[in-house]
Amino acid sequence: MNNHQLELAKQLHSDSHLLYCTCSTLTATLKTMDISVLQPFLLGQPQNFANFLDKALGIK
Repeated sequence: MNNHQLELAKQLHSDSHLLYCTCSTLTATLKTMDISVLQPFLLGQPQNFANFLDKALGIK
């Protein structure tokens, strides 16, 4: 199995929601980071998934 937490961190970094680094790159990241480029993480819409499940299961 893959490390899903690491995959999530890398994807959120790619989407500019956070800064990602490893222990070996921490110092360089701290020295060069620009938090002004970070984008807010928008809330999801869980009701859309609930509606999909209801429809798929014939509940609604």
